[in-house]
Amino acid sequence: MDYTYIEQLLDKYFEGETSLQEEQVLRAFFAQESVPVCFIQYRQLFTEPTLSRKEEVLGESFDERIMKMISEEEKKEPVHVKARIVTMQSRLRPFYKAAACVAIVLAIGQAAQMSYLNTAGTQENIANVVVKPDVQKDNNAVAKTDSTSQKSDNVSETMPLAN
Repeated sequence: MDYTYIEQLLDKYFEGETSLQEEQVLRAFFAQESVPVCFIQYRQLFTEPTLSRKEEVLGESFDERIMKMISEEEKKEPVHVKARIVTMQSRLRPFYKAAACVAIVLAIGQAAQMSYLNTAGTQENIANVVVKPDVQKDNNAVAKTDSTSQKSDNVSETMPLAN
């Protein structure tokens, strides 16, 4: 059987150009028990809306239940909410805490750096102590050179200069 008309109606339906009568034709076609296999995927699209169109009507007891709930709410004592005063100090308290944490971290870092520098300075002092005997030997060498320079000065005094 040729279903070109149904295919054309489906194309128009997906483009949003069908009229109400054409949509009714599609609903009637898909409501049949025997639908071709190539159109089974569209069956739910046209059969379910008719099932879900049932209007749900509120029961007669609905109004009574709502009125009963309203009257119960009116009988209850109203809840008084006490306003809380928020000061500027309480608003800034988290920032104070953060600033204190930063200050503590910086102070610990500075103390660690100072102790590191002090240990490096003591190592230099230890190195100077070790070097001092060499310096004393060098001082003796300087003293020796001074005495040799004095001797050379004495020699130069005794030798006449040739002019």
